[in-house]
Amino acid sequence: MVNQLEDVKGIGSETAKKFKEEGINSVEILASSKPEDIVKLKIKGIGKATALKFIESACLLLKEKSSEVETLKLDVKEKHPKKAETTKKAKPIKSTNLKELIKKQAECNIGLVGHVDHGMN
Repeated sequence: MVNQLEDVKGIGSETAKKFKEEGINSVEILASSKPEDIVKLKIKGIGKATALKFIESACLLLKEKSSEVETLKLDVKEKHPKKAETTKKAKPIKSTNLKELIKKQAECNIGLVGHVDHGMN
């Protein structure tokens, strides 16, 4: 699957259109850009901090897609093994991945309405 600029977190269709008009027409080009170069494009609402966030998001997207491709390659090898391969131990979860998972975790706040004098029977 080809990555589109709209797949990058924070980039909508209008911003992607403006990037394409300026010559940044792929996630790979965006990921290899410098924040100063994006600021020079004078796209409304994009300063240095926003440009840096776009670049970081593009890099993460590329990293995720490359890991998905590696996983698919491994799945194909497992379905059609050429030789008997030894099983490898699973790698422990890296702390950065764990932190990202915790950030994505849903929150549930539970509150109790009332007063201690109201009683609970």
